[in-house]
Amino acid sequence: MRPVSAGTVCVVMACSDPREADEVSRQLAQVDSACLVTYFRQQDLMLNSPAGKVAMVILATEDSPAALRGMLSWLRRRLPHCPITVVGDAGAGEYEQVAREGGAIFVVRPVFQEQWAAILSAVTQGEPVRAGQPA
Repeated sequence: MRPVSAGTVCVVMACSDPREADEVSRQLAQVDSACLVTYFRQQDLMLNSPAGKVAMVILATEDSPAALRGMLSWLRRRLPHCPITVVGDAGAGEYEQVAREGGAIFVVRPVFQEQWAAILSAVTQGEPVRAGQPA
């Protein structure tokens, strides 16, 4: 388990594209008490999840809808009140359906800087984010 400092807003991201992680990192760098913990695969998050409070989870991998379903189920058991955002490609209807059924916000690639800012603003400003709210 990776420790997260007390008072730090921790965003966890499983991401297969380093450019997406870089953009999230840039957005969080504007907040002194925020950190980004990244994983290349969803499975890595399950095997080595961070210790402490997680403010948001972002899943931006290219795993199958079945793998996403399993991950969302695991996250809902482990972090029942944590907002989850799933990033997918346009036209990935089944992927989007699984994300929404799992209580996650779904956004389509490419996710632009303004969209990341909107997604992360609720976390960095301490506002609750719920599935179904526009990001």
